[in-house]
Amino acid sequence: MTPDLGGSAATATPAARRTGTGISLPIAALLVLAAAAGAGYLGAHWAAEDLRAELALRPPVVLFDLAGAVRDVAPERLGSAMARVKERAARLSEGGVLVLDAQAVIAAPPDLHLDPASPLDTVGGTPE
Repeated sequence: MTPDLGGSAATATPAARRTGTGISLPIAALLVLAAAAGAGYLGAHWAAEDLRAELALRPPVVLFDLAGAVRDVAPERLGSAMARVKERAARLSEGGVLVLDAQAVIAAPPDLHLDPASPLDTVGGTPE
C-alpha cells in the first residue's frame, strides 16, 4: 500500500487540481496571438515610416523621348524645337522633377514616360 500524501486526485478540489497560473489554454493562445499581431503591426508601421521618409528625399522622375520630340521637325526648325524641349525640361526641373532622356533608359514603367506631343507638362496626371 502507498501512503496518502495529501489526498488522491479524485478527492482533490478543482482549485487544487489546477496547475500553472490558472489561465486556460485558449485564453493564453489568444493573448499570444494578440501580442504577435501587435508586434507585427508595429514592425510594419515603423518600416513603412522609414520607406516614406526615404522616398520623400527622392525627386519624381519623368522620361522624355527627346528623339521623338524632334523626329518630324524640318531641319531648319530643329534649333527652335530643341530650345522648346530644353525649356520644357527646365520647367519640370524647377518643379523638382528629374528629367531623363528615354533613349538612355533600358526599362521603365509606362507611367514615367512623358508624351513629347502633349501640350501640357504633366507629372502624375496633373498639369503643371
